[in-house]
Amino acid sequence: MPTWAKIVLRTVGALNVALAVLGSYGVFWGMHAVLGLVPSRPDYPYVGIAFALMTAINLTFLVLFLIAAFQLLRLETSGVMIHSGASALLIAYTLLIGAFWLVSDGIGRSIAAVTGVGNMGIAPFEFLFVAPYVFPVVSTLTLLITRRKIRSHAVGNKSGGLAQSDLPG
Repeated sequence: MPTWAKIVLRTVGALNVALAVLGSYGVFWGMHAVLGLVPSRPDYPYVGIAFALMTAINLTFLVLFLIAAFQLLRLETSGVMIHSGASALLIAYTLLIGAFWLVSDGIGRSIAAVTGVGNMGIAPFEFLFVAPYVFPVVSTLTLLITRRKIRSHAVGNKSGGLAQSDLPG
């Protein structure tokens, strides 16, 4: 594997770890801020359930990104697919949350009421560079291109010759 590819995999892996740690802090801060403070109002009857579900989903995303991070840090290309899948699911989830706001009978209002604090775990992944979805999209595209180059590099090396990066030292 070329040195530049190792740098790319490990950089995205390290960013995933850092963002997951930051997201974990956000989840636990949100739990601390919300638990016991969720009022029982007829306008928002499902606030507690919505918050608990969003928190569980956020923790699931954090675990997926951490699994991808550890695979990438170990230079395993399987981490590319885990990261790509988690990124695609993350974008779909955030779009779906917006659609759920339109649901009637207090469900949509309850979801809208806790969207900000309920999604603190995934916020670092969504807004790393202050623009929505930049990190998931750019990192996924970078990893997919890198994986493709690694595979083409490996196929080229199977022709019998050794690449410079395959030599010891």
